[in-house]
Amino acid sequence: MKEQKLTTENYKGTRDFYPEDMRLRNYLFSVMKDVVRSYGYEEYDGPMVESLDLYRAKTGEEIVGKQIYNFIDKGDREVAIRPEMTPTVARMVAKKLRELPRPIRWFSIPNLWRYEQPGHGRLREHWQLNVDMFGVTSSRAELEILSLACDILFAFGAPKSSFKVTISHRSLLDEFLLDGLKVSPNQAHEVSKILDKKNKITQDEYITLVSKTIPNDPTAVSKIDLFLNSSVDSLKQIPGIKEDTLKAISGLFEDIKTIGLADIVHFDPSVVRGFDYYTGFIFEIFDTSPQNKRSLYGGGRYDNLIGLFSNEELTGIGFGLGDVTLQNFLTAHNLLPSFANDATVYIPLLDDSSFAENHNFAKELRKEKINVEVSLVSQKMGKQLSYAEKKGYRWIFLRGEDEIKSGSVTLKDMASRNQFTFSFSEALQKIKEELSK
Repeated sequence: MKEQKLTTENYKGTRDFYPEDMRLRNYLFSVMKDVVRSYGYEEYDGPMVESLDLYRAKTGEEIVGKQIYNFIDKGDREVAIRPEMTPTVARMVAKKLRELPRPIRWFSIPNLWRYEQPGHGRLREHWQLNVDMFGVTSSRAELEILSLACDILFAFGAPKSSFKVTISHRSLLDEFLLDGLKVSPNQAHEVSKILDKKNKITQDEYITLVSKTIPNDPTAVSKIDLFLNSSVDSLKQIPGIKEDTLKAISGLFEDIKTIGLADIVHFDPSVVRGFDYYTGFIFEIFDTSPQNKRSLYGGGRYDNLIGLFSNEELTGIGFGLGDVTLQNFLTAHNLLPSFANDATVYIPLLDDSSFAENHNFAKELRKEKINVEVSLVSQKMGKQLSYAEKKGYRWIFLRGEDEIKSGSVTLKDMASRNQFTFSFSEALQKIKEELSK
């Protein structure tokens, strides 16, 4: 009986990263890391598997109940593959709370997993930049986080018109629902979940869900819509909103003007964010392209996460940016560069006797941080040049019979198709000059 072969298909909702894909991924990661480090943030990482209780405590019900990858390990413990990073960073900070200088500025790009239906901008596995600051209670933390979140997109060449930032405050909705509409805490929680998915359902579905959740108030939908369409100035007319919340929002938007983001950052009380741990300002960044009009990433302030692990209190604020939505954004706005191998050299092998010398040339090039592949098999020149072209090499170091006799090399520039015969040191200098442009 013929043996059945395994499928070459990857698991649904995941990606295979071939070398060309890794070039893109490494580019995305390097740009993000450069920007975040420029603000003084330090990189950390944590385990892929955590206790399930960590997510039960504060992560949203939909994730824990439907999307989390959880299992019983061999020690009969309930564990989960991390669906997000914020609970992990809170645990890590709490563990060394008294040792860490404040404010604590950390970032990570973890691999995250959620069991959900894959679609545009959404997979079961992705990488996500997580940026968090702990220990700053003033709104200056919000200003830095918002500035940093925007600077990441600017670093990729995004114009201001390509995205917008919407911001609200978690207390706004709670105060409106509990003190304005006078609904119960359970009803308020249900309404917040409905509003979080409002853009993903029809208007009729939205009205039905709200009416079902608040059956005793036939005007609930119109009152909620009035709240959702309010401005910073008109918030005073919304019943239930406290003076402290109004001051915090108006004060933040005054400060946003001073850092030059007033034309990008907008007030929008419909911003909800699905995670239960947010307690203060929350924000979402949206792509403005018609072909990718969706939320790119978001975040907010959380003041109670450290309290899950310690009696001490420490405020936190942060955001997460996924690699899938970022790549879709850059593609929609034609911001992805070509990944030419400008710093790479290929040395063909035309004669077995010259391999050792080719190898030594390559060592000298690598000392100058130039990537070099040396052919290990002596073949016809045409075949080796075809291979080098397919691999995308920028320069070819040719050492045929004439070059070996004269102690020179012929340097072929695959971008311009020009070639020159130099001494080795002259060829090296030529490559370094081109790389410095």
